[in-house]
Amino acid sequence: MDKSAIKTRLLELTRDDYDAAREKYETLVAEARVPGNEPLEHDQQSRAESNGELAAAWDEAMHDDEARLRRINEIDFGAKDEITPGAAVELDGRVLVVCVATPEFEVDGQTVMGISPAAPIFRAMEGLGAGDSFDFNGARHEIIAVH
Repeated sequence: MDKSAIKTRLLELTRDDYDAAREKYETLVAEARVPGNEPLEHDQQSRAESNGELAAAWDEAMHDDEARLRRINEIDFGAKDEITPGAAVELDGRVLVVCVATPEFEVDGQTVMGISPAAPIFRAMEGLGAGDSFDFNGARHEIIAVH
């Protein structure tokens, strides 16, 4: 399993999220500005205030994406024998990579999903290795491989 390809894809996806959030933020900030020398109608003022509040939410999303990018770059994606941050875990027909939470994505024809070290499933399987089993959400899971 090429974990460098997984890391590269995680970085690409997170950068895409950041870029989309930044674009939305900049658009909303521009729409929140009101001309200082013209009288405003109530709906214009209301729209500007609403856009300002939405821009603040997108600003927070950008900061979250920046934190995710730092986390991806900080984690050791080297070979692992047990489940720790940076491990890629094969189970249930998919690969979970312990790093940051993501939706499912494809890498080299495999379905991969990022999970956070704070995720309950990580806590259930932390420290286990290939061939070990664990219970999570009422189901038994067998770890096929740890990379």
